[in-house]
Amino acid sequence: MDSKLELAQDKFIERIGKLCDNFGFNRFIAQLYAVLYLSDKPLSLDEIVEKLKVSKGNVSVNIRVLENWGAVNSVWVKGSRKDYYEANLDVKSFMLRKIKEVMKRRLDETSDIVDGFKDMIRAQGANETEEEKRVKTIFEDRLKKIEELKSFATTALTLVDKFV
Repeated sequence: MDSKLELAQDKFIERIGKLCDNFGFNRFIAQLYAVLYLSDKPLSLDEIVEKLKVSKGNVSVNIRVLENWGAVNSVWVKGSRKDYYEANLDVKSFMLRKIKEVMKRRLDETSDIVDGFKDMIRAQGANETEEEKRVKTIFEDRLKKIEELKSFATTALTLVDKFV
């Protein structure tokens, strides 16, 4: 490959890693996927290791993660005993599925936090002062707003199904 093209490819892989890192995804997994995405042929673990200059163990573990996401597929290459992989080029499909999965987990965590806080508020004794009642009302009002946001986000996630 021409050195200018290789440099461009390296910059793309680096920047995709940083971009995904900013969105909370593992930088190395994004770079690993980018290598396969840009490749015009299936790559062996050894070829990926050479391209990324990382350990084979690191590539092997993270390629399994990408397989579980549906982002890469293991392919058979005639005449070789090595494992080869190619990218699922339908980025939209597997990324929307992954984003939905992460968001659902975060929304469930939010519910747990809100429910736990509500339980603590309810556990407040009957001998509340006027100030404690006022603060409790503020807490309950703000929790309702969080629940409304969670409900909106949950509804938005159902729309993702139409695009996956």
